[in-house]
Amino acid sequence: MVCGRAQVNDPMMNTVILRWLLPTSALFVFGPLVALPISWLHDPTGGDAATPLLSGAPVLGIVSIVLIAIVAIAGGAITARFTAPGTGRTFAGLCVAWAAMRTASSWTLFEIHGGGAIIPLAIEGLIVAAAGAAVVLGLTLGGGFHTKETLKADLKVAIGSPNAAIGIVIGVAAGIVGTVFVAIDGGRGQSLAGGYFGAVLAAVAVQLAAQTITPEQARLRASASVLALMVISPLILLVMPGGGSVAEAARAGSLVGPGLVQPLDWLVGILLGVPTGMVWVGSVSEKANQQAANQARRSVR
Repeated sequence: MVCGRAQVNDPMMNTVILRWLLPTSALFVFGPLVALPISWLHDPTGGDAATPLLSGAPVLGIVSIVLIAIVAIAGGAITARFTAPGTGRTFAGLCVAWAAMRTASSWTLFEIHGGGAIIPLAIEGLIVAAAGAAVVLGLTLGGGFHTKETLKADLKVAIGSPNAAIGIVIGVAAGIVGTVFVAIDGGRGQSLAGGYFGAVLAAVAVQLAAQTITPEQARLRASASVLALMVISPLILLVMPGGGSVAEAARAGSLVGPGLVQPLDWLVGILLGVPTGMVWVGSVSEKANQQAANQARRSVR
């Protein structure tokens, strides 16, 4: 009896349970709830080709973005405190993914609105980027693993050091390349995947370009790159409309790459894709270091 009771109250076991339970609640409860206001949005003609700002009710769209950010910060921070920072970001990312999936198909969006969608999407990118920055900082502090002083020091290196701008540009370029490989049609799922994989490559590129900074500083720098992509992605269509007008390119299916990735897709990338890229580089580096150590031991023998 005592052993059984001790096993149930084992803090490690409780943490493992929460690592499954809390993200699952985001997937099946909080995510669908936070996505509801997005599903209420319609384009000016009454159709479904809408995003938070490119809709007949942009005020509701902005309120929706704020609501998404609040739930992501609160739920993600609570999850991080009870489990781990990565699990907190997973909670937040799943909530945002639900909202992103409720926006219009990118091809449909450009077929209906044409080039007139570009500037509103860039402005939406600015708004989502502000919300995304709040989410990144809120999870970093709210998870209980950073203080304001340590966060300020990491931000100074990540985005305020002399080489930070170059690193951020490298991350932006890698993110654009990532979308070209994945976002090859205007379906909602592929646009979301483009934001995810673009963020993965942005994180990989930032780390490889600046191996002297800490993983946490690299994560913040990669996040800054993806925040910039929220605004840059739609503006790329001004110079690369897919071989014709944006509407014609969308109808012909020749519109691919970063222009198909919407701001909320990039926010999912920050929360889920950047951590994946960080782990990827970390595991490869660890294996390389282990191989070098093994070779050194064999040479000594």
